Amino acid sequence: MRRMIPSPLPATAETLMLKAGYVRHCVEGGKTCYHRRLNDPAFPRFHALVSIRVSGMEIDLHFDALDSITHRGNHDQPWAYEGERVESEMQRILETITGKTGIGHVVHPN
Repeated sequence: MRRMIPSPLPATAETLMLKAGYVRHCVEGGKTCYHRRLNDPAFPRFHALVSIRVSGMEIDLHFDALDSITHRGNHDQPWAYEGERVESEMQRILETITGKTGIGHVVHPN
């Protein structure tokens, strides 16, 4: 799921993502990667690829999980990129960045 926050940005991308509870962990293809774990293990987590453009900051968000049996990722699954879980998290990020709410609590759908 992709969303654009139009310029001018209220702070740097790093500061905005930290405010939303995300930690920077790498750069992939010119986009800075941030993640937010749901609990102590590394997975499951939300993974955001952020790029800065003239028009603003683009956030490309998906949900990372590992299959407990095969230990394979879920990048080939459509639910990792769309649906209520990803939509709710994107809304939470946008509200936090724009100053409408705090980090808040993540509800895990069944």
